Amino acid sequence: MTNQGSLKEALEEAVAKERFDMHALSLKAISALGGSSASKRFNIATHLGQKVSNYVLDSLLRASFLIEIVKTPKIETTKMEVHWTNRLDNDDPRYASYEDCLQIFEEGVAAAEDLLDNAERCELLCLLTTKHHLPYELPFDYRRREITKPMHHPSNMLWLWDDEGVKRAIKLRAYLTSSIDDPHYISIFSKAYLDKIKVKTYLTDRVLTGEHKTNREKRWEVHPASVHFAFRRNCMEIEHQLVTQLCSFEGFPLDLRQKLESAKLLGPCEVPYRCPITLDPLHFDQFVAEILQPTHGKSDFQVGHLNPLKAITDDPQAGHTFLNIGWISANGNRIQGSLTLVQTRKLLGRIFRNYNVLNIPLETGTEEETKSTEETLENENGA
Repeated sequence: MTNQGSLKEALEEAVAKERFDMHALSLKAISALGGSSASKRFNIATHLGQKVSNYVLDSLLRASFLIEIVKTPKIETTKMEVHWTNRLDNDDPRYASYEDCLQIFEEGVAAAEDLLDNAERCELLCLLTTKHHLPYELPFDYRRREITKPMHHPSNMLWLWDDEGVKRAIKLRAYLTSSIDDPHYISIFSKAYLDKIKVKTYLTDRVLTGEHKTNREKRWEVHPASVHFAFRRNCMEIEHQLVTQLCSFEGFPLDLRQKLESAKLLGPCEVPYRCPITLDPLHFDQFVAEILQPTHGKSDFQVGHLNPLKAITDDPQAGHTFLNIGWISANGNRIQGSLTLVQTRKLLGRIFRNYNVLNIPLETGTEEETKSTEETLENENGA
């Protein structure tokens, strides 16, 4: 029997502390859930081990009761809160009562135990326990983007166990960061996920203007009226897309690509992958060099939206989705600026036609001057 008062108090005490401690919260939660009876309700340990069981319990507590929102007014760091915090107005779709959060948790526990008869779902759970990118990562999402009514509600929660995009993202991540024979490549991909992919995929940029300011929040935890909102499944599809593109760079090891294709872990992508603005192929060896020896404030391999996030829309090519994101060269990024991909290409076409009409050669000067110009552009390109 759940001691609801004790659990609610434990949650509120945990977020009130300056440093959030999930381990301490889990111990108190287990006690509030009934001690030994909690183990009977939550018997994943019997099937998959205590490590997986602990991870699932922590992750369900995090997903059900807690939200990490940016501190104001500086918009610099995030702070863990309960969904019924005073920081969220009752009109905020992210606000939820303790009772609703408890129902989400209890239904989540029941759903997690139901997966024990499904080998593939158990495999995904075990992979997430050791290969998660974000703390307490679970394939647990919202069904709908609600702006005028509660979004964090039992009727709006969705398990993603059978979502093909989510499954491929988790399996590809685990393969590249642990199952490759060459530890050198394991190190490269682990750093690529950590240094290049995770932040741009799952976390927001620093936004200091507009109604919904944010900075490094999980995209599904920002206000749903923000253009920076995205479902967890959208983010996992983006991760898979970016890694598929990376595996399509010029010079990517052919044997490794063939193994990934045989395992059906990659999505569709032209080979070699090209910067969508300059159409120059991106080179894997140059990417590796940058990963292993990064230069602060400079990056030749950036992740960008093909069409800037300017308005809420149902168009998948306009939001934070896998159809609207890709690797882009530093030159391509500076050329595009705040333009859409179509606008950028029209601008480049107009520039090219103007040069032709005026009979001005596109390349002038000596070979040394051309090389010097290219080096200058490279040195000026910031991260």
